Amino acid sequence: MVIFEKTWDIMDITEKDIYVKWHDYAYQDDLESAEYLVEKHPRNAIVLGYYSMHNISKKYLGDVFSIKIPQDDTHSLTLKALKEKISKEATRKRVIELMKKAQEEYEVFSKPKPELLSALLRHGRSERASHSYYQSKQDAEKRTGSDKAKEFINTIVKPFIKIMNELDI
Repeated sequence: MVIFEKTWDIMDITEKDIYVKWHDYAYQDDLESAEYLVEKHPRNAIVLGYYSMHNISKKYLGDVFSIKIPQDDTHSLTLKALKEKISKEATRKRVIELMKKAQEEYEVFSKPKPELLSALLRHGRSERASHSYYQSKQDAEKRTGSDKAKEFINTIVKPFIKIMNELDI
C-alpha cells in the first residue's frame, strides 16, 4: 500500500472489493438494527445510526477513491477524508444536485451545500459520543427517548445515507 498524506492508505484492487463489500453490509446492518431498536433501546439506536453513517462514508471513500481508513482515530480520519474529497469541484456539484433532488423528502437539504454532508457526519459522531459514554441510567433515560432516536435517524442518518448512496464521484 501507498501512504497518502500519512493519514489513510490507498488500497490495491484485491483489498478494495472486500473492504467496500464489508462497509456496504455494515452500514445496512447498522441502519436496520437502529430502526429495530429505536423503541426499546433508543440510546443504542442512535449509536448504530451513527455507525451506519460512518460505514457508508468508508464505503464511499473506498469505492470511489480507494481510500482505506486505518483503525487509529478512524472517526476523525473518515470525516477528514470525506471533507477533502467533497471539496473537489465535480463532487461538490454532484452533492448539490443530489441534495436538490432530496429537498422534497428531507428538510435538512432546504439550503443545499456540500459542507452539509460532513456537518451531518460530525453531528452524528457527536450524538453517538453523547449517548455512549459514562452516563447514569437516569441521565441516559432522560436524554434518549425513542422520539429523539427516531428524529435522529429520520432527519440526520437517512438523509445522509440517501446522498452517500447516490454519490458516485
